[in-house]
Amino acid sequence: MKLFRAFSLIDSSRLLSGQNPENFVKVDWVCYLRDEPLLPFESLIEDYHNLPETGKAKLWIERRANYLLSQPEVDELKKYLEKQYSFSIEVEEVSLPVLAENLVEFNEQDITGTIILRDRDEPFPLSINIIGMVSSYRDLINVRTVDELLGEIDRRNEM
Repeated sequence: MKLFRAFSLIDSSRLLSGQNPENFVKVDWVCYLRDEPLLPFESLIEDYHNLPETGKAKLWIERRANYLLSQPEVDELKKYLEKQYSFSIEVEEVSLPVLAENLVEFNEQDITGTIILRDRDEPFPLSINIIGMVSSYRDLINVRTVDELLGEIDRRNEM
């Protein structure tokens, strides 16, 4: 089975909150509170057997592994976002097994909000709970000076 990450780049004016100073936001789409992993954690997470048996660290890693999406989930999300919001998504396949520190591509400290896609009243519900993790996005095309470029590189390296 192949697993994927999905994200959208959205004009920040399309969101109601004014928390994002950049023109665009990046929304990383993740499965939230998946009941069962898509694959056994041993084949999904590199060196899973070396993780501590108890404690929050292992649970945190397992939850992040469950963020990944299957192909049918990506297809369903893509149709839903296009129909409901006119959003497109970018999809990248994840090479398995993945290192625990590479399970998520976004810095959780940079998340400025979430988008919840599943609602009881919506006519086109998804089969799983998917939420969008919203963070500011600065396209390097808009960088005008060397100082801005170096500052952006430093900021991204801190992620």
